[in-house]
Parts: sequence; structure tokens; C-alpha cells
Amino acid sequence: MKFHSNCLCLYYRSSQLRRLEMVYGIFNNRSMTDALMKFPMLEELNLYLIKISKEEIETVGRYCPMLKTLKVNGGPCSSRVRDTDTDTDEWSSTSYNEIAIAIGQNLPKLRHLELIGNNMTNIGLRVILDNCHHLETLDLRQCLYIDLEGDIGKQCSKQIKYLKLPNDSLEGCPYISIDSSDEGYCDLDSMDLFKFPSDPKLFLVLEASMMAMMMS
Repeated sequence: MKFHSNCLCLYYRSSQLRRLEMVYGIFNNRSMTDALMKFPMLEELNLYLIKISKEEIETVGRYCPMLKTLKVNGGPCSSRVRDTDTDTDEWSSTSYNEIAIAIGQNLPKLRHLELIGNNMTNIGLRVILDNCHHLETLDLRQCLYIDLEGDIGKQCSKQIKYLKLPNDSLEGCPYISIDSSDEGYCDLDSMDLFKFPSDPKLFLVLEASMMAMMMS
């Protein structure tokens, strides 16, 4: 089903919603937060090329207790290229790791997590691993600022059954592709790295046991 973003409000009453997928958009935080509060049965949330805030992650953790699968692919990437010589530890622990830390602190029951193109460092990854003990699959493709050498790599191998590494191919990943001429940085604003339709739409994939109830 296809909808423009302003049609999301039509589904505020969809308390039986189990799966929600959205593609390409930058939403008003208040509108997104209000919508997420209406989905207590949500088990899967897939966001592609969408900027999401830590506050929205916190809302999901509070109001979507059934959530098992989260995909936040492409959206959290910063348009600022990280300078490893000048960036401070404080910058790394806040800006780059904000989403990862929010996930680890608020979604401990996750079983499947995709964070393709996320700018987190080992700090954010550690928070996820230390708190999401039920995590079975973890997709870290194009997470270029993590270093899986050493203890954290061993923890990933021991804890995660199905792990995709930063340099693994993006083949098969919907809506996202890599420009081989690019240096590998994720730039949502200039749109050099991620490719998506010229006519942006919001896609909602709805799965519920009683669609008639949702629309009544």
C-alpha cells in the first residue's frame, strides 16, 4: 500500500498493527512520536532512508513492548564527514552513537536489528550488545566507524547468530545502493550515496489480524 506522509494519521487508530515499513522521509518528530504511541501490538518496524530521533526510539520502547525487529537503514547518517584527527571523544559518544545508545537502552527485547549506514562507533555497538541479550541477527553493513578487532568483535561472534559486517555487500537490501565512485561515506543531505525514487512516497506495509477493525 502506498501513501503520502500526511496519510499516516489515518492509521492512528490501528491498534492491531503488527508490521510497519516506511521509506524515504524526514518527519516532524511530534507527528512520528504521536503515531508510534498508537501501535501497542507492533512487532516489526522498518525504516529506510528516514531520519529518526532518540526520542522516537524511546517512544517505541515505551509504547511498543512487542517489538522484535527494528530496521533503521540509511536515516541516521550524518552529512558531516567524520574527521578522526579532530573529533573529540565527547562528539563520538553523543552525535555518532545517539541512536545506537537509545536502541540499547530502550529496546532490550529486540531479536533482529539492522543499522545499515549508521555512524556509530564501538561505544554505541557496545551498548547494544550489553543490553540486547536476545539479539539473534545484527546487520552492520556500511557502519564504517566501528572496529571489530579485539574484544568487541569476539563478543559479536559469540553473541550474534547472524552477523553482517561493515564491508559486506548491500546486494538484496531494498531501496539502498552504493555508488562505487563514492568514498563510502553516508550523506543523506547530498544524496550522493543512497539512491531512492525521484518522486518520494511514504510506503506503509500493514499486517494485522483484523483489517476491518482497523478501518472501522
